[in-house]
Amino acid sequence: MMNKVKILCLTTALIASSSLWAADTTSTTSNVSNAVPEKAMPYGDNPSLGRILLYKTGKGMQNLGDSIQGASENTSQKMSEKWQDTKKYTEEQSEVVQAQTEKAKQYTAKKWQDTKDAVVGTNEGNVPIERAELSQSSKN
Repeated sequence: MMNKVKILCLTTALIASSSLWAADTTSTTSNVSNAVPEKAMPYGDNPSLGRILLYKTGKGMQNLGDSIQGASENTSQKMSEKWQDTKKYTEEQSEVVQAQTEKAKQYTAKKWQDTKDAVVGTNEGNVPIERAELSQSSKN
């Protein structure tokens, strides 16, 4: 399929180039003197089949290129919007994680201090174990 397209393009280019070299230059000088310009056909007044095919192929390629460019611009814009949404979501999640980390840090510090106070016995002056003599006198 690809070889057929290459052969078609090459044949079209050869046919069109021969008609370009055979163009009459005297008619262009006489047209310059006319005050009213004529509407020219996109491929000449009496075109050959090769020239028409070349023009149509060129227009088709141009339309295809325009379509591809438009699609890539739309895709680029959508990707940019999605990237912005992703960045915003990531920032929000980062803030949530930081807040939860801070809470966990405070909770851990409080539990550590409570455990330390329970083991050492310095919980704001309250000792969890009462200290007394082993035997009390019976003279009370």
